[in-house]
Amino acid sequence: MPRVQSSRGQSPRVSYPCDPSPSEQALAELGLAMSGAGPLAAEALSDMASWERSNHPSVVGRVHILDALRQLTPPASLSVTQITVEGKAATITGRLTRDGHGLFLFCQILRFTTPERSQIAQIISVEQKER
Repeated sequence: MPRVQSSRGQSPRVSYPCDPSPSEQALAELGLAMSGAGPLAAEALSDMASWERSNHPSVVGRVHILDALRQLTPPASLSVTQITVEGKAATITGRLTRDGHGLFLFCQILRFTTPERSQIAQIISVEQKER
């Protein structure tokens, strides 16, 4: 089971239903960083990247997104159920738990500036408490 270091020094448990390819693994780690599970390198974001997430105001700009990420409560565990990559986009879905908050379904949609997927232009993050 791969380990991802959270931004607060904790290591959430991360599981995958199958072995992702190296490129899928790298994209999944970007998506998991948007859930608070691991660092996100500043150069992974374009200068004017945007982040829309459920129940939060939109954030525009690399510095503002990195600041918002530092405010996230890291998950205790994550289970990635699907990684889909097509052209300039990637989607990572699964379930996560946050201590004291229960189980959530999550979906991270990453849109990149180019088909090479070197910089993120837009992130759409959805978390919904599972009932």
